[in-house]
Amino acid sequence: MKPSPWPDAIDHLLAKSVQHGGETLAAHTWQVLCRLADLYQLRPQLAGESRLWHCLYWAAFLHDFGKAAHGFQRRLRSGPVWPHRHEVLSLAFVDAIAHGFSAAEQRWLVAAIVSHHRDEPEIAQTYPLGIRNDPLVELCNEVDAATAGLLAEWLATCANPWREQLGLAEVAESIAPQPVTVNAKRVRYWLQVYHDWVAELEHDYAARLPGILLRGLITTADHMASAHVQLVPLPISEAWPALAQRLVPAGQQVYEHQRCSGAIGGQSALLMAPTGSGKTEAALYWALGDGTAPPARIFYTLPYQASMNAMYDRLRRSFGDQAVGLQHGRAAQALYARFREGEEWSAAAARRVHWEKNLNILHARPLKVLSPYQLLKALFQLRGFEAMLADYAHAAFIFDEIHAYEPERLALITGLMRYLRKQFAARFFVMSATFPQIIRDRLDEALGETAFISATPETFTRFRRHRLHLRDGELTDPATISEIVAQVRAGQQVLVCANTIARVQELRGKLVQAGLGAEQLIVIHSRFTYGDRNRLEQAIRERCASEARQRPPLALVATQVVEVSLDIDLDTVYSDPAPLEALLQRFGRANRRGAKGICTVYVFRRPNNGQGVYGRDRDPARAGHIVRVTLAELERHDGAIIDEAAINEWLDRIYADPVLSQQWTEAYRRMAQQVELIINGLRPFQSDEQREDDFERMFDAVDVVPHCFERDYIERLVEEQFIEANNYLVSISKQRFAILRSQGKLRPAEETGKRRVWVAQLPYDERNGLSFSDIVIDPDWS
Repeated sequence: MKPSPWPDAIDHLLAKSVQHGGETLAAHTWQVLCRLADLYQLRPQLAGESRLWHCLYWAAFLHDFGKAAHGFQRRLRSGPVWPHRHEVLSLAFVDAIAHGFSAAEQRWLVAAIVSHHRDEPEIAQTYPLGIRNDPLVELCNEVDAATAGLLAEWLATCANPWREQLGLAEVAESIAPQPVTVNAKRVRYWLQVYHDWVAELEHDYAARLPGILLRGLITTADHMASAHVQLVPLPISEAWPALAQRLVPAGQQVYEHQRCSGAIGGQSALLMAPTGSGKTEAALYWALGDGTAPPARIFYTLPYQASMNAMYDRLRRSFGDQAVGLQHGRAAQALYARFREGEEWSAAAARRVHWEKNLNILHARPLKVLSPYQLLKALFQLRGFEAMLADYAHAAFIFDEIHAYEPERLALITGLMRYLRKQFAARFFVMSATFPQIIRDRLDEALGETAFISATPETFTRFRRHRLHLRDGELTDPATISEIVAQVRAGQQVLVCANTIARVQELRGKLVQAGLGAEQLIVIHSRFTYGDRNRLEQAIRERCASEARQRPPLALVATQVVEVSLDIDLDTVYSDPAPLEALLQRFGRANRRGAKGICTVYVFRRPNNGQGVYGRDRDPARAGHIVRVTLAELERHDGAIIDEAAINEWLDRIYADPVLSQQWTEAYRRMAQQVELIINGLRPFQSDEQREDDFERMFDAVDVVPHCFERDYIERLVEEQFIEANNYLVSISKQRFAILRSQGKLRPAEETGKRRVWVAQLPYDERNGLSFSDIVIDPDWS
């Protein structure tokens, strides 16, 4: 609905091109102001004592005045390219309201207007100072006196009434606009005010936060309006006891650690509780509290895509589709697979995926499931980082299974936590089945005053559900293969967990040779196409989930992708040796609820070198050291029922090993120092393309298409079915990518337009994934 009064006299001025609906300048500005009001309702306490929202309201009203330029209007009607920046021309109208701001606030006002599309260096390059023919003169000539008069009348007539209708009168003060003339000298003056402030930010650390919030909020409001988001959803405000009543099955108790989590208030917390004892529910209770002060947003982070996809499904069932978003590198594929289940046409599902991705990018979901690397983009000053950080203000962050990160990644995460806690009033809930002191100390440093919540001794006793058996030899030995087949034939569901994809594929081959049929065997790892990966995850959920009605006997052969937050409940585990935290997560996928009494879990003593996955080191004697130290600790408990309450003592003994302690501490310290440098260099209005390379180096993955799918892949690209095309891609490590290229096993795909895609000339099986069986990898190659 249009507000009243409405500037009918400028309805001929457009803000969007005719091809995109031809939205008028006044209509678009009204929508931007509406979304800004939504953002204020989301975080009214954000500004503190400053007049941030006052500056933002008036900046948002003026931000697109420059679109009234004749050349810009012609361009919107399919005319020639316009070489100027409309946001710079909008500065010509700042003098009309500048008297309503202090000198410091004028800098905020100008920065919010001129930065809402481009970084400061690009603006400076487009309109350099000191050249003979100032391009600002040509720019200002694009607005004639009549048009300027209409804009001034709009400002004088509508700006004050609109702020009242939007509920912003308390934070955006009334201003009586003064007459102005569009003048290149005044535009240059305000542009210089902006450049000078950005230069001062190099040394003025305190002023960076307002700059981040100003740009982040105005760009978010503008992008939401452009995407026609009609309302920014309010926070989830359900009190935790009501949520518990909805989530906890009838007859099941609320655990004491869950109750404590809900009652802790706005404090950050660490939770240690057994796998399967409701840590996810405890985290949600903590985030919502008593419902009176809900967090602006809730971010639920997990380390693996499979666990993120599963958590997304789980939370959607609890809070509904409109409340929950999913964001990771392959979220589009995961969403597409889910939407296709309820859509008749693939095109409809693709449109819905595109819209969902927009909503996630625009920060329009109250609860988002994502990887911590999506959060870390902000630290690397990638384009749009100010909007990301503004969205993290006054938010609640849940970090599930913190043990899963190597020390370097943990240092990045704790650095982000510290920064968001100090600068953006964020709070954190970190949970795991284990909290070795070496990790807890780093979390305490990052989070400051933190509550530590632990499951009660009675709960730990109740979750004594596994008996440990160490076995000589290897997981792949013939006797073990026969034993696994016998277990399946006896009606059991068996998790077989190997450290590498090659071993998973070897195990599958041996189990098939030993007599297991296709319906008795599921293999999952990271070297399937994204389409097959989603299909396999769905099959695992249907057949192995805790609440699955039918539980057919099978062997689930997997890598680490099953370790975290997959709500599956098998009968026993056979595992390669690995660090204790990883083994405990594997054990937690069997007898998850403890309803089966005591189940036996098997860990093999060989190979004990980490297999290139755990404890890499240039010194072969130190490589895999963490696995050998873990096995030494497990020898003390061979044949015993695992006491969940004693696990922290096991871990502390493991990390007390001098070699391991030194390895871990040095790796963490090196990255922590780099994080401090990154944070100290974080300045608004200046994204850093070079840091994008630094960010990409964090990920050891390259996408390729198996040669058997090349034709299908190309056809989807030609038809612009990009999501469907990506379903044929497989992720491989950068090392293997380089080796395959050197061995001639990769070649460029046929014509793919702008996409450069490599075809892997290797065998692919939808039940086994991409095979490297004929590729020799030198462990010393780099």
